[in-house]
Amino acid sequence: MRKHRPAAKDGKLRAIVWGFGSLGMLVVKAFAAGVPDIRIVGIVDHAPHLAGKRASDLSAEAKQLGLDFAVSPTLEACLKTLKEPADVVYHMTESVLDAIESQLVAALDAGLDVISASEAMFYPSLRYPAIAARLDAAAKRNGVALVGCGINPGFVFDALVLTLARITTAATKVDIKRCIDVTGTGAHDIDHVGYGLTPEDFRAKIASGRIVGHMGMPESIALVAERLGIGIERVEESWDIETADFPVDSGTDALGILPPGRVIGITQHGRAYEGDVERIHMRLAMYYQPAKFGLEESDDIVIEGAQRIHCALTPAAISLQGAALHIVNTTHDVATAPPGLANVLDFAMGGRPRGLFGYVCDPANPPKPGKVWLAKTPLGKNAT
Repeated sequence: MRKHRPAAKDGKLRAIVWGFGSLGMLVVKAFAAGVPDIRIVGIVDHAPHLAGKRASDLSAEAKQLGLDFAVSPTLEACLKTLKEPADVVYHMTESVLDAIESQLVAALDAGLDVISASEAMFYPSLRYPAIAARLDAAAKRNGVALVGCGINPGFVFDALVLTLARITTAATKVDIKRCIDVTGTGAHDIDHVGYGLTPEDFRAKIASGRIVGHMGMPESIALVAERLGIGIERVEESWDIETADFPVDSGTDALGILPPGRVIGITQHGRAYEGDVERIHMRLAMYYQPAKFGLEESDDIVIEGAQRIHCALTPAAISLQGAALHIVNTTHDVATAPPGLANVLDFAMGGRPRGLFGYVCDPANPPKPGKVWLAKTPLGKNAT
């Protein structure tokens, strides 16, 4: 049974931002651009340069939104400052599931729905079944839902593919190429992807498992194969790296200007095989300033089936900004999902109407050939 929370007087859902780094800042920026039916009521981050500071002093968008409260060092501390209950947590601290399980459980135990930006949370039962089972049990025990959500995984390599595949059948092969500019990426991404290393260090750390490149590609491959009924038996990953003979700006304080000879571009391949036949191939080129290397930022998807589908997005869906926007737009989905661990692919393709209204034919202006007048109606009366 779903947990009952007193509704806000203004009818909006109340969100806590947990993790005020690059992605958290972009979530706040999304709200500043306009999110009419959700509001931010708290921010959590334990970083010494953030905790205790007023959110409105940390970003122009937080100031615009009137977030005139202190960033709390823990979720528990944040909840104690709230004047009314929160509904959902946007969890954006780090990617490794072992490290964040206790944080996710704490949010669930507090009776909050959770949207996690961790790549591993997109399909945790694939490689972390024990953790997934514990999280599912915690969510059900507390009458709330938990979902992993982002741009990749969560959209380009899976949700978008499956949306396109609704107009074909008998899929036999999927080929995806994505090229993005990672300038300004967060510190956690730098740590597990391997930017800024020498080629020798990169290869050694890939071999040892210290870095893994983009996390979540096997999860996207497995879910696409499941949903399309494509038989596969293994996934193989490989990495091509690029260096430059000139300095490259990483756009981050963590790496600064990268000297010549350092890794500034990584192309990661995920290949799924049925026997010796390649059924799915996903390629992700992650570069600082890709245009300097003759690369165009784009997403390119080909599905071979009863009808061949070819879709290209140019420029590509922006990585961090797209993830932030997808997280915000998933809020109402998770808030109405059955208790337990959910998958973003199970949510309605069109999502919930984002305004606070629906449309009906205007009773004061009957339709005429070639013209229909519309009138707004409060959301929930005639909108779905």
